[in-house]
Amino acid sequence: MAYVKFKSPAKLNLFLNVVGRKPDGYHNLQSIFTFVDLHDELFFQIEKNGLRKITVNNPTVHTSFFDDLIYKACEHILPKEYSIDIKVNKIIPQGGGLGGGSSNAATTLIAINQLCQLNMSQKQLADVGVSLGADIPFFIHNKNAFVEGVGEKITPINLKPMQFLICYPCVNISTKEIFGAFKLTNKSKELKITALSNYDEIINTQGNDLEDYILDKNIKIKQLLNYLRRFGNAKITGTGSSCFLILKENIDVEAVIKELPTDTVFFKSRSLDHNVAYNSSL
Repeated sequence: MAYVKFKSPAKLNLFLNVVGRKPDGYHNLQSIFTFVDLHDELFFQIEKNGLRKITVNNPTVHTSFFDDLIYKACEHILPKEYSIDIKVNKIIPQGGGLGGGSSNAATTLIAINQLCQLNMSQKQLADVGVSLGADIPFFIHNKNAFVEGVGEKITPINLKPMQFLICYPCVNISTKEIFGAFKLTNKSKELKITALSNYDEIINTQGNDLEDYILDKNIKIKQLLNYLRRFGNAKITGTGSSCFLILKENIDVEAVIKELPTDTVFFKSRSLDHNVAYNSSL
């Protein structure tokens, strides 16, 4: 059987508010997530041969493959009579806060559901996904969203098209470390999705509550963000390390790129209103 290619998209947190802390230590968040036209490629070969064998060639996994989210996703829903071989072409920077690992796991669930004709609903897939990672349910759904809780509360929204310059400073960030260092002193006021009508205003006025803690420990990210802010509204996505500049018509993007700090990987990107994983033709 030939390999079937699925795209696995990146996402941006257009803002990030920390509005509380749960009894289990996890933080309650609010954010707007948008898909962008930056994606990994996952190639699936599935055979119904009465054997259950999972093979994943993921260049970003340097420890046990049992820790790979793609492998874990397969374990959760691959029927016992199927063998699967997956090859990963990584384009989304690892550890850059762009959701690549979560997206890969979600795309794996979507692909197995389609290729094995399991007929699971998006809700069923999202329920599996949340047990693997908080961001995975967003990637299961097919719309940009207002996201709450630890990432499991998802309200689909419509956003105007946006352009971005996404910059990765070749620094990896530990999400666990950032949240472990974050002190919930001046928490953000909780936004009510039912009262929101102007998402542009929220995106333009809301920042990232984790920014001070990220910049305090990462001089390269601080230098990059300060540079981008010379040109317009720039933010850190999630816990970093990637930063993005919202591109307006008056911004000369080539001039921005010309003087980017050393060792910065950049992508000129645009928002998408859907998850390209569902575009794959079988």
